[in-house]
Amino acid sequence: MKLDIPEDFYKEEIRNDFLITSEMKHCWASELKIFSVIDDICQKHQIKYFAYFGTLLGAIRHKGFVPWDDDIDIAFLREDYDRFQKVVDSELPEGLYFRSFWNSDRMNIFPEVSNGNSYEDLGKIDLDYFCGCPYITGVDIYPIDWMPDDPESQKLQSRLLSLALAALGIWQQKGTPDEDRQEILNKIKQVMGVEIDPSSDVVRQLYGLADSIIGMYGADDGCSRAGTQYKRFRGNTSEDFSIPRECFETLIYQPFEFIEIPVPGGYDAALTRQYGDYMKMVRGASAHGYPFFSKQKEYLKSHGLLKS
Repeated sequence: MKLDIPEDFYKEEIRNDFLITSEMKHCWASELKIFSVIDDICQKHQIKYFAYFGTLLGAIRHKGFVPWDDDIDIAFLREDYDRFQKVVDSELPEGLYFRSFWNSDRMNIFPEVSNGNSYEDLGKIDLDYFCGCPYITGVDIYPIDWMPDDPESQKLQSRLLSLALAALGIWQQKGTPDEDRQEILNKIKQVMGVEIDPSSDVVRQLYGLADSIIGMYGADDGCSRAGTQYKRFRGNTSEDFSIPRECFETLIYQPFEFIEIPVPGGYDAALTRQYGDYMKMVRGASAHGYPFFSKQKEYLKSHGLLKS
């Protein structure tokens, strides 16, 4: 994807009564740069992806970023998600990283492509390539998983995921007695037949187990619906954001700032499921705090790395 950033894009402006600073515009541009690289990889390998969450909402409602949003979210159907993970490392140019729980300190089941691995990379970012943005930026990546129609299959998946999440909580809690940690691993082996090696990185193994559970059903397993299991991983098993599988069968392109991005043909069902009346303006709270770069900015200032 060729990214030609208009000269006036970086100007501060007010959208929907919300001030978007020039600093945030540079962050948006950096994220779009990373997005364009991902798009090139997907086009090369014929891997289908699409905007999701707030980025999908922005594309449909604002034809660009939601004014008070500060990141980009994309999604893949599970089979395409797995294909993307196999090729992305070898395709990324220098200065970009695929960060997952397997290969980085990112303790999150969902990966990202970013221009930094840690704060140690701050001050080393190529400002020319990343649109004058001095902060670590990225694109969040989510799988869309198949969800079985059979209630018993749904209950089984929920129980297995709950066990994996309980184990993660125990192993990530400081001061947990060794016997409690071993007990939960024994239970996993008993229930799932999966042996977690306590001499290796247990937390990463448990993330891998949770990922395999949310992706345990395929398109041919009697699934008429599919969706992200982000909320379920967070422990909220009462919310189901699945939608009919045909909503993901086609892609259409929608304007997004100064480019066009792919969105599911059934975006209306996806957005309605997620937000209700999605055309109604609701200034929601960000999951990570707005703006995302606040702590990075403090770090750069304290280390004399931020140019005025």
